Amino acid sequence: MLPLLPTPPPDDPLPTATEWFAAAQALSRRNTNALALATTDAHQRPSVRMVLLKSLAPAGYAVFYTNYGSRKAAELETTGRAAAVLYWHELGRQLRFEGAVVRSPPTESDEYFATRPWRSQLNAWSSEQSRPLDDPALLERRAAEIAAKNDGTQSLPRPRFWGGFRLWFDALELWAEGADRFHERLRYERTLTRRDDFAFAASAWRWQHLQP
Repeated sequence: MLPLLPTPPPDDPLPTATEWFAAAQALSRRNTNALALATTDAHQRPSVRMVLLKSLAPAGYAVFYTNYGSRKAAELETTGRAAAVLYWHELGRQLRFEGAVVRSPPTESDEYFATRPWRSQLNAWSSEQSRPLDDPALLERRAAEIAAKNDGTQSLPRPRFWGGFRLWFDALELWAEGADRFHERLRYERTLTRRDDFAFAASAWRWQHLQP
């Protein structure tokens, strides 16, 4: 049986979170980086969807990518906050995040976009994410037109309306499944202070155990 939470609790939960994420990625199943991302709109109506977590930065933020015209992006831009959870039933572990959201630096988004398969790049250009679609064939026609305009090249530049977000954690919870539902929960909190358009300065972490 895997050990539960680290004892004594570390001052910084990020190395443990990174270790758990790496262990999950080693599992033989698809999308172990699937992150349930929750947002709210200006009227405090919640929405949740799955995105793919691309990295956990040592400074304490999660990176994911999307169309900046999508519903999730609009809600992130409106409120500047989100919550998210990763859950791996094989490992009996959860990572829960809450915090401030900012766009990733354009150069970072450019670098990631260049690693995507060509058809995925083409989809980013073709899809007006979250908009109604009267005819699914329209998307393929639009993709074919964009490919033709680019002479069928196998690499496209990143569209300005697509890129990354950074979810900076001001709260992080380590959750481990215990026998008979005696789960272990360790919640960390810290204070973020805006440093620039893409980053925050952070206080030391504070932690406390939570009841299951």
